[in-house]
Amino acid sequence: MAGVLSFAGAVHAEDVVRIGTLSDYAPFEYRDAKGELKGMEIELGKLMCKHIQAKCEYVTMDFDALIPALKAKKIDAVLAQMSITDERKKVVDFTDLFTLAPVQYVAKAGSGITEDPATLRGKTVGIYSGSSHETYLKKRLPKSQSGIAIKAYPSQDPIWLDLEAGRVQAALTDTTVAHEWLEKTGKAKGFALAGKPLNDVAMFGEGTGIAVRKGDPLRARLNTAIKQVLTDGSFAAENQKVFPFSIAPALK
Repeated sequence: MAGVLSFAGAVHAEDVVRIGTLSDYAPFEYRDAKGELKGMEIELGKLMCKHIQAKCEYVTMDFDALIPALKAKKIDAVLAQMSITDERKKVVDFTDLFTLAPVQYVAKAGSGITEDPATLRGKTVGIYSGSSHETYLKKRLPKSQSGIAIKAYPSQDPIWLDLEAGRVQAALTDTTVAHEWLEKTGKAKGFALAGKPLNDVAMFGEGTGIAVRKGDPLRARLNTAIKQVLTDGSFAAENQKVFPFSIAPALK
């Protein structure tokens, strides 16, 4: 889909901004039975646009295509649960924090798998291609040293299917996304969060933000929109629809 997001204002009224996002990362972005794009971030994006008198649509693609598309000017911003990391900040600019996203393994209950890499030796972990989860496993726990194999997927749903089928023994993902699957499917089949959340800010960042091209003044305008939804109750209302815990960052 082509996307536009027009920001009101004396100078920026006619701007057209294309927002890159996902369609397979529930509860943040997904397509409903009618094929319409839904999710917490999609709804918050619409609210942010409304607050600043904006009209918005979205461009959907695979996660690992988002930054290349941004750099190639095929899109102008990324709203897709993208973690703010030092590696990504080398090539894009980020807004202020938008959501918090702890990272944790998901595995069969009773499997003995925890955050300790020794419990994953000889096993395969499913990860989203191009994600910080993939970077973490490749850099921190290369197979040659850890004995942990990884299997990368272009979307999240096949990871859950392979986990259920035993083709991978664990998945590494944001606890927010894991919560969605566990509540709807995983718990009934004996799966659970495994061990403790991973504490590695260098790999996973402090949370997620909206990515824009280096030096783009769009960043400041998006920061204003983020602050608006965090302070007017909009973020909290959408948060409560999908999580029993808050993923809101502290305001600066």
